[in-house]
Amino acid sequence: MESIESVELSVEPERSVEIQLRFVDRQSGEGIPFVYVFVEELRRSATTDKEGLVVFDQIPDGTYTLSVQRIGYGNSLETVTVKPTPSNQSFLFVLQSEALLGDELTVEESVDELGNFTKQGKLLDNIRGEDLRQSIGATLAEVLSTRAGFQLQSMGGATARPVIRGLSGERVTILKNGLSLGDVSGQSGDHAVSESMFGTEQVELLQGPYALLYSGGNLHGLIQVNQRGTPGTTITNLRGQSTLYGSSAAPGASAQLQLDVPLGKRFSGRITSDLHRFEEIEAPTQTIGNTQSDQWVQTAGLRWAHPWAIVGVSGSWYQHHYGIPPDPVAGHPSGVFIEMSKPTVEWSLEKPLTGSSFKQIALRGAWTDYSHKEIEASGSLGTQFDRSSFQQRVDIPFDLSRSDGRLSGQVGAQTQWSSMSVFGASMVPSDQWHSAVFGVLEKETEQWTASLGIRWQTAQSTPEAEDLTSSIGVIDQKTHHALSGAVTLSIPWGDNLTTSFTGGRSARLPTLNELFSEGPHLASYTFEVGNPDASVETAWIGEIETRLEASTLTMTASAYGSLYDAYLVSQNTGQRSVRYANLFVYQLSDQPARIHGVDLEASWQFASHWSLTSQASWVRGRFEQEDGSWANLPQIAPFKTQHSVLWKKGAWITSATYLVKGAQDNTGPFESPTDGYTRLDARAEYRLLPSESQRLWIFSLRGKNLTNTTYRDHLSLIKEVFPAPGIDIRGQIQFFF
Repeated sequence: MESIESVELSVEPERSVEIQLRFVDRQSGEGIPFVYVFVEELRRSATTDKEGLVVFDQIPDGTYTLSVQRIGYGNSLETVTVKPTPSNQSFLFVLQSEALLGDELTVEESVDELGNFTKQGKLLDNIRGEDLRQSIGATLAEVLSTRAGFQLQSMGGATARPVIRGLSGERVTILKNGLSLGDVSGQSGDHAVSESMFGTEQVELLQGPYALLYSGGNLHGLIQVNQRGTPGTTITNLRGQSTLYGSSAAPGASAQLQLDVPLGKRFSGRITSDLHRFEEIEAPTQTIGNTQSDQWVQTAGLRWAHPWAIVGVSGSWYQHHYGIPPDPVAGHPSGVFIEMSKPTVEWSLEKPLTGSSFKQIALRGAWTDYSHKEIEASGSLGTQFDRSSFQQRVDIPFDLSRSDGRLSGQVGAQTQWSSMSVFGASMVPSDQWHSAVFGVLEKETEQWTASLGIRWQTAQSTPEAEDLTSSIGVIDQKTHHALSGAVTLSIPWGDNLTTSFTGGRSARLPTLNELFSEGPHLASYTFEVGNPDASVETAWIGEIETRLEASTLTMTASAYGSLYDAYLVSQNTGQRSVRYANLFVYQLSDQPARIHGVDLEASWQFASHWSLTSQASWVRGRFEQEDGSWANLPQIAPFKTQHSVLWKKGAWITSATYLVKGAQDNTGPFESPTDGYTRLDARAEYRLLPSESQRLWIFSLRGKNLTNTTYRDHLSLIKEVFPAPGIDIRGQIQFFF
């Protein structure tokens, strides 16, 4: 490998290290613009300029994992080691175009050994770059549903929410930049996730020990969306991106714009605007009524980089008006209209720790004021959810290099206060304090890699007024404590085969709604009854995964299971509410439950420009009823398999996907079975980067359900009334500058 000397710049010696990463094309030697780089341990990202250069300031010495992605050059996950001196360190990356020899990325080490670059496997999964772009105009749930083990639950187009290995609702935590969204989207299927996908840099899927950094009850899967309101590094020139998107199945359009603005030597700003308006969704034989959606998101943020620390502050306003399809049986033949709003203020402080095994102290917090109104066709307010929350967390990553291997990890703590009230139901307004301490330790040697995670959490739930004679139980202050832990051991069997074993104990604290709810939920057409005596939801979990990586073939097979001592499930009692005779009573109880399943994935590059990706998922869940008999858990997805053929050449990418879902006859109490179905999707993408230009254009076209098949998805909460959407042609133009 030819050595290229790195460039050293003069910087004040008291500052922490500044690293310069330059990316060049192997054939031409020219810099590559728009390379996306994400520093995993520091949660910071940036893209290269027209010369292929990106600079990260305030970097403590240590080893860092970089996610590198560039259209036409593929994705790579690498590590780079930054030494304490000098204060400026440069690395030259040489990228090989996919059009020539496939994905390849190398780094030329500097002759004075300022840093090194090594290959490392990763226990976590990321969705970024092409994987994000291929789901044009998609919600977060749609993006994830293309992967093994993931499904989509919805109650109309705006309310899609991910399902992970049979788990949904509050068991699937969605975070933004490590913080709770502050909404109630996990509470019910009619509640939309209160975030837009525009500006998302990557989506992380955390499992096992790493999930314990953020939650104690999501060891099988937790979703982390990286979408900062401020730039990831100091901006020296105006940068930005814009998107224009349209759809045929739900006629309408959306437009987004993001600008990164230089504001002097130390200040940088970011402004984001996201608008969309879509009409009702068309099914093959009918219109799915009242599924229109209007969304408006505005964000502004400021970043201040000082030798002592990096400070970021951003504010956003999220507004979403959408409809819930009608259910004549439940007494709402015209459906229900939803008005959501959520102002948010986020802040962060990153203090580099130079000359220490601890890399930095990172503080991040947020305040949100969420409102969700459910309005009847007459215009009267049926139900209103109000939730205010304040949250703060501190994370301290560390890295110890030892003669017997690398020892790294992270410790931290977090606290969250939330206040919730529900108009139109009998739930008493309540507050909840939630605090946790956590840590993850990873030991890496040549023979094995082991990860250990632990999390202790406590919550105090306080109703505004006590009710010792309530029909649902004693309503007073409740305190819950829980300890969760997990360990993963990965053993390589040669250069190409690795087996990982994960085991642990999960614990999820009950929410305010699960404890104190009592009353009609208009948009979900249910009468919900909580359980003030609900216990902590606990389970033993286990998973074994084997991964084969060859030059042109990658295969992964995993089997998993969860044994719940107490599974908080809201069951349809089959009884009508006395107060609202058109609504069924859903009663929360904590019952033993069992969930197990299998996931398979394979990717094969069978020709220079062609590849094939296949996946399959199967899951089964059962719970013990109050009479001692066992029944199927509701809303468990049927068998799914998906096969995609991808062609890449030059500026073009095309693919076709064949989806097969089996029938679901293993239904829960009062749940309807569904037939299996097949669906054909396709996608085409063309990227345009004129010579010597600082502007990148991406033109995308995607077709879903191209055969206009009529089917009813088992996880659709309106499947008894409406089929799934028909043929949908989506077009998108992205512009980066």
